[in-house]
Amino acid sequence: MYLQIKQLRKSYGSRQVVSDIDLSMQEGEILSLLGPSGCGKTTILRMIAGLVNPDSGSIEIGGRMLYDGKRAMPVEERSLGMVFQDYALWPHMTVAQNVAFGLRLRHIPHAKVTHRVQDLLALVNLPDFGKRYPYQLSGGQQQRVAVARALATEPRVILLDEPLSSLDAALRESMSTELVQLFKRLKMTAINVTHDQNEAMLMSDRILILRDGQIQQIGAPQQLYLNPANRFVASFIGAANILPGKLLATDTHYATLRLDASIFGEQLVLGRVQAEAQPQVQDRAALICRPDDVYVHRKLPEENRKNLFPAHVLHSSFVGGRWRASLAIGNEELHKVLAFTSSSLDRQESVWIELAPDNCMIVPG
Repeated sequence: MYLQIKQLRKSYGSRQVVSDIDLSMQEGEILSLLGPSGCGKTTILRMIAGLVNPDSGSIEIGGRMLYDGKRAMPVEERSLGMVFQDYALWPHMTVAQNVAFGLRLRHIPHAKVTHRVQDLLALVNLPDFGKRYPYQLSGGQQQRVAVARALATEPRVILLDEPLSSLDAALRESMSTELVQLFKRLKMTAINVTHDQNEAMLMSDRILILRDGQIQQIGAPQQLYLNPANRFVASFIGAANILPGKLLATDTHYATLRLDASIFGEQLVLGRVQAEAQPQVQDRAALICRPDDVYVHRKLPEENRKNLFPAHVLHSSFVGGRWRASLAIGNEELHKVLAFTSSSLDRQESVWIELAPDNCMIVPG
């Protein structure tokens, strides 16, 4: 493995920010650390960079021990590149001077620095921007300059701390694609910190999902979407309908879950569902069903079907080239379900929703 992290821990006072993180990466892999604010993802990135000292554990990259539990290699000797959230460009320096900054500190000959800067600006599609200043650039152009500066010293790994968060949605998506293409062309190992699930899925070979400093699941985007380890992962990767309940029984094909809710302290049983269950599911569980897999019937189907519930339409809107319907199971709005439909539905229209067992999953709740 090119990068190995073992039992990494960090606390601030009595608060455990990062707990026993184990991580391995192949050379040339792009990994995203995904999770809510305060989950520890930026702390992990800064411990790798050497900006924060771990309490224990080890960090090794390319056979070099950056931290062994006692000694930490100085930041300037780690051969890492970092792109910050605000890009951190020097406002009094030109684009070329910003890109050349790290090379100048290493006392590289002037001719080599000039040639290297020209190559890097061409690489990030800014060949004629060397004499401009950061304030003369758009957000996307500043981001490219920050990436070029991080690549200038030929780092072993490039670390990105939410570098796209200040860009608008359309530019964020295009820049994500550009970064992936650039890193793959250079065979660059990259770790990207983000709280944006779409960015993580677009950029990553694998995604590591964190909650309260602990790894919830790590895997390819498709794996996390189709087989989330728990309801937290399901809620963080793509849109998901999450219906909590109590596990009643399991057999060789499906498990049976009793959907429940409470109103004014009274426990209500909304119905029973069947779906495939993960092995670790016990008493409390949740049904996961993606909006694409919810079938909406305006009339009760004649043939016998499983996981069929009466519902009414709360709202229907046209978004991203298709209709999105928000529905409520039963008369009370205790369980809301999102579905993608081929046509508009009327508000308060009575319908039947089908959660096909083969398209759903029961996970630990």
